[in-house]
Amino acid sequence: MARKILIAIPEEDFLDRVEGFFGREEFILVRARDGEQAWRLIEEEDPVLAFVSLHLPPDGGDAFCRRIKKDFLLRHTRLILLVQASEEDSERCRESGADAIVSLPADWTTLLDSSRRLLNLPDPGRLAPRAPLSVPLRYRRLPEGEFECGTTANVSTGGLFLQGDVLYPRDSRLEVVLDLTACGGPLLSVTARVAWVNHPEWLRKPQFPCGMGLELLDLSLHDLARLETLVSQYLSSPSS
Repeated sequence: MARKILIAIPEEDFLDRVEGFFGREEFILVRARDGEQAWRLIEEEDPVLAFVSLHLPPDGGDAFCRRIKKDFLLRHTRLILLVQASEEDSERCRESGADAIVSLPADWTTLLDSSRRLLNLPDPGRLAPRAPLSVPLRYRRLPEGEFECGTTANVSTGGLFLQGDVLYPRDSRLEVVLDLTACGGPLLSVTARVAWVNHPEWLRKPQFPCGMGLELLDLSLHDLARLETLVSQYLSSPSS
């Protein structure tokens, strides 16, 4: 039976941002627009994790987290309280009882890392089958970097290795435009996290050229399916 995650957040775009990642892990996402609906869904659906906005009506996400953690039957639910950067250190957040506090919209890496930790999930980029595809791409550091050109050394539904001259530190967030049209795939634009770096003065993995190992963060379910089909077809081809 698929596990469930509760999204108790008024903002409409949050569900779209996390759907690709948790879809890969085969979670079902359920939505609540206020604290009373969220409470009812936790009782009925028993989610393994809940994302809760600090501004969840009517009383705030911090009050909701305290209420859940004080309930004998529901307190096992893992809670991530989502706040604005200026609010993260406030007393109301620290005393909420949440299992993690994450600032958005900036800190998506921490959000995914906290989710994996609380759910005991492996890094999907390490386990997904990789096809040794060499295709062109463009990449830039978010939020306002200039686009650079590179190529892939391998591609999977969880990540890729980017061969390029311009390198960024671990945990940097990049926009990557991946051109798979030459091998029958899509043109993908995706946000990625730098998971590791092969620097010319320190080759962490000598079998790879200089570049970066990237984790793909926000593939849509449609693009995920297309990429999975392409990787599977390549790996099953006799020439591969």
